[in-house]
Amino acid sequence: MNIGLLEALDQLEEEKGISKEEVIPILEKALVSAYRKNFGNSKNVEVVIDRNTGNIKVYQLLEVVEEVEDPATQISLEEAKKIDPLAEVGSIVKKELNVKNFGRIAAQTAKQVLIQRIRELEKEKQFEKYSELKGTVTTAEVIRVMGEWADIRIGKLETRLPKKEWIPGEEIKAGDLVKVYIIDVVKTTKGPKILVSRRVPEFVIGLMKLEIPEVENGIVEIKAIAREPGVRTKVAVASNDPNVDPIGACIGEGGSRIAAILKELKGEKLDVLKWSDDPKQLIANALAPATVIEVEILDKENKAARVLVPPTQLSLAIGKGGQNARLAAKLTGWKIDIKPIMNL
Repeated sequence: MNIGLLEALDQLEEEKGISKEEVIPILEKALVSAYRKNFGNSKNVEVVIDRNTGNIKVYQLLEVVEEVEDPATQISLEEAKKIDPLAEVGSIVKKELNVKNFGRIAAQTAKQVLIQRIRELEKEKQFEKYSELKGTVTTAEVIRVMGEWADIRIGKLETRLPKKEWIPGEEIKAGDLVKVYIIDVVKTTKGPKILVSRRVPEFVIGLMKLEIPEVENGIVEIKAIAREPGVRTKVAVASNDPNVDPIGACIGEGGSRIAAILKELKGEKLDVLKWSDDPKQLIANALAPATVIEVEILDKENKAARVLVPPTQLSLAIGKGGQNARLAAKLTGWKIDIKPIMNL
């Protein structure tokens, strides 16, 4: 039988990029299942689609025996030789079946298989496309805001921005355009799912890559970052080009670059400091905006240090609720004890 299959497959290959060689084996298996469902649950059936003509043939696979005990699975040597002159006892011959009404069933099955394959392919292409966004910051449109999340759209895909991934204290409304960090893109039965956040430290790194070309192209390198979302982030940067000031590149002319980042951070403070391989200098830099008089290394192995500051700088060095000192310790990896110099 011929159901115009090749023409449909040629069109599919041209429009969707699905090759005939890929689809035909899937179709043959589906047609075997369709045959069994409609004409008996025989396991020894094979469906073959002619790659040149598109003709579909159904065969019964029979074992050649000297004496037939089960006509559904066996055939005598005499009958087998009428089908295949080279048949011998123990071999398998294919007996073509003339199945009425199978053409209609075959056409329906083929249509279902092709539709399913197109859907699967579109999901695969979507996954490949959106997987490229993993580890980047992109713009999303807020569709609606619910109690514990916001429904957002990235490109053509919808996903959720859970409230726990918002910047603390921020308000998000339907219709807003917000930037989000793509944590991951995962496969699901419904297609790719995008996992997003605005709380992770990588969100700030992504914003810096968007606004600071020197960070994006690697001239300015982010060496370390520590973040308390909604409060403060500290970023240590270094330049791979002696002619480029890493701090100046991040701030931009008239503070334009840092301003664009701060706008997206909704009031969260951002300290950009210079990286140093010298732990003393790095600790001093990390405690900015406080002024440090001296850094003493107390225990190099356990990374413990004492920092001396003027009395007027003590509260600034520690920060509200200890957050400045806490972030400095997190950024540097050192335990920092801050003392006013007059008390020693």
